[in-house]
Amino acid sequence: MPDSNAKQQATQVTLIGMALDLFLVVIKIIGGIYTQSFALITDGIHSLTDAITDIFVIVVARIAHDDPDENHPYGHGRFETLGTISMGLVLVATAAVLFYDAYQRLQASDELPIPAAGGLLIALISIAGKEWIFQYTMRVAHRLNSNLLRANAWHSRSDAISSVAVLIGILAAQQGYIWMDTVAGAFVALIIAKVGWELCTDSLKELVDTSIPAKRRAQIEESILQIAGVNGIQGLRTRLSGGKVILDLCILVDPRISVSEGHQIAELVSRTLTGNFSDVSDVLVHVDPLPPESEKSTSQALDDFPERPEIIASIREAWNGLIDDQAIEGISLHFLEQGIEVELTLHEGSLGQAEAERLANALQRLSYIQKLRIYSKTHDFRVGLAVS
Repeated sequence: MPDSNAKQQATQVTLIGMALDLFLVVIKIIGGIYTQSFALITDGIHSLTDAITDIFVIVVARIAHDDPDENHPYGHGRFETLGTISMGLVLVATAAVLFYDAYQRLQASDELPIPAAGGLLIALISIAGKEWIFQYTMRVAHRLNSNLLRANAWHSRSDAISSVAVLIGILAAQQGYIWMDTVAGAFVALIIAKVGWELCTDSLKELVDTSIPAKRRAQIEESILQIAGVNGIQGLRTRLSGGKVILDLCILVDPRISVSEGHQIAELVSRTLTGNFSDVSDVLVHVDPLPPESEKSTSQALDDFPERPEIIASIREAWNGLIDDQAIEGISLHFLEQGIEVELTLHEGSLGQAEAERLANALQRLSYIQKLRIYSKTHDFRVGLAVS
């Protein structure tokens, strides 16, 4: 889904939630004063915090869905992560205030007035409205895979639960159990604190580049191995940014394919993963050669080979007097576990079998060279060299 569309949906659902919050702030506070319900006034303040955080969500969501730029090549998803942590801290702080308020009310429960029945209707309106906006916001959050919207949805749910406590408190107070209002408020505070804590810890895992779950990783690996040309996976690193998965992997391919073919396979891997997994936003693919099974146990490690300029210089020195440099179009090297295969391409003409054998024999003193192939317009020679 395009980022512009995601940004629009995130903004729309948040604006609707903010309008509902402001409406509830007015009716709860005015209704609380009129019905003498302290719990309803407190719930109105809770709704006010929702409206304030709605504004915060709109600002952060717009930034988080901006396109990558020079300073943020992986996008702005981490702004959403920071916003989610902030939302979690707001929930924890709100819970602490509500819990402390419940404690204070328990100390003076005999002095609390009995709220009027009109507060019940306001509480019911709040419960219905906040539960509706919770469900709506959560659907959009799942569709966009947005932790920030999930945090905001749970903040709305916490307000709905608070209103349930208000409802119970008013009913109990009218029956003479004034302390029930306070106990219900303390219970709600604990629920809100739990939600806030989980949001903070999940987002902190993202900030420290915690890998995705093992089951999700296995699904991604299975998808990669089904792609033609991929013979294995050397490594797969995963991390999250704003709810999106960023992958860094190394695929193993036939060591004799061209660089351009390896690039094409890597591009196919990237397109396949972003196409099959909606939460995968960026894929960096490295390409490494895989030796045939029969060659895995053979002698020389790749790290022991000289660097390419030194190898080419040694080959040309070995061929000095045997072939004119002007006749050579190119020299390609295949670095394999058992040694280096050299491909010689001629501009024109051809070599006889005897000349090809002389070139091959001249390379025998270079112990790291295992095979020579000669390509010309008229003949292809494949000359094997003994490896000491």
